Amino acid sequence: MVGLLTACSSGTKEEKNTPAENTETTEDAVSDSATSDTSSEGAIEINMYHSWSTDSTRGAALDSLITKFNKENEGKIHINVTVNPDFPAYQEKVKAMIATDTTPDIFHYNFNPNDLSRQNSGKLMDFSSYMDDEWASRFGEGDIETLTINGELTSIPFEKAGALIYYNKELFEKAGITEFPATWDGVLEACEKLKVIGVAPFSLYTADDAWYTCNLLSYIAASYAGTETLNTGGSIDTPEMVKAAKFLRKLLDYTTGDAIGANYSVAMNNFASEKTAMVIDGPWLIGSLGEIENKIGIASAPTFGDGIVKPGFTVTDAQTPWAAAKQDDPAKEEAIVKFMKFITSDESTKQLTLEGSVFLSAKLTLSEEELKNSGVLLSQYITVNSASAESIVNVQRNLTTAANAALPSLLESLALDVVTPEEFIKQLSAENE
Repeated sequence: MVGLLTACSSGTKEEKNTPAENTETTEDAVSDSATSDTSSEGAIEINMYHSWSTDSTRGAALDSLITKFNKENEGKIHINVTVNPDFPAYQEKVKAMIATDTTPDIFHYNFNPNDLSRQNSGKLMDFSSYMDDEWASRFGEGDIETLTINGELTSIPFEKAGALIYYNKELFEKAGITEFPATWDGVLEACEKLKVIGVAPFSLYTADDAWYTCNLLSYIAASYAGTETLNTGGSIDTPEMVKAAKFLRKLLDYTTGDAIGANYSVAMNNFASEKTAMVIDGPWLIGSLGEIENKIGIASAPTFGDGIVKPGFTVTDAQTPWAAAKQDDPAKEEAIVKFMKFITSDESTKQLTLEGSVFLSAKLTLSEEELKNSGVLLSQYITVNSASAESIVNVQRNLTTAANAALPSLLESLALDVVTPEEFIKQLSAENE
């Protein structure tokens, strides 16, 4: 058996899925408070708001589990779902709903220790009294502690995705690179070889959250500073972050011409269409690589070879937990807890991982056969991700709202040499105060 602490995602299949028994509605069609036509008369109605549409594999897997829960609790509890697949807009909508006392009964969000507006609103349900040892044992070390704010557990751990390094083995071979480099200096050498054959080494972009670029910056920063140092938080204006920005500036010369101003879709498609040889992404990328999946490898992270970080460490996405609105009705509160225990159970975790490529905080045990049958890339992802001895959260995920707003223009200025790496870090740090 393979014991894993899994971590976020999308899907391994591109087929269109339809909502199971109409449990899902979209914001284009209805208001947030809408309920489905299949609600069970006399049951406790719970309105869930999330961002996973059922035309993604993860959304279909979640929808299947919600349908199962509704059937098992027919006449007692019924979950109604509204989906907004535009995640940045979704997150802002949740904040607005909390502010206007229309908090969804259940929702998910990206946890950011520098933005505790949700937790400090006083409008979220506290799960502390329900989190017994048995339920707590389902989660990874530190997950409950991280989400406990001012003595209240207002969120339940859910997604926690590793952003791993995908590379095109065929393009590497054409460039004369026989294996993925173990050091960052080796990565630079590989970039030069790929450039010679006319291939842009990295898929990067600067718009929105600059996910790919910030993943790369995070890996480099951790390689200089160590994961423990970065995980403690504090100022980002440090010598190690400046070194990381300098190294990032070198690698910005090894990306596509459209990286400046590009978004996730552009950069992801550059890798999927083999215009680039490397990308750092979560397991949701797998669903977009069907035609080239046999050419793709997933590598352990390089280091500077100085022992500051352990080989194979990972950068993860932010913890993306479930939260719930504070309830006046004890029966409804207990119904929400029942669903939370269901969705974080071993059976649900396994289904979300194998069918939806969703990697979670909840512990997962897979047999060797299940791992083998999970798919070429998913099995690689699980193996590399589960072997990680230490990790850090992508540095962008812990920036303040102001710093995140400034990030795209600062990255563009760094790439165009309008600012130096030192100025990049100082200005980003100032926005992060």
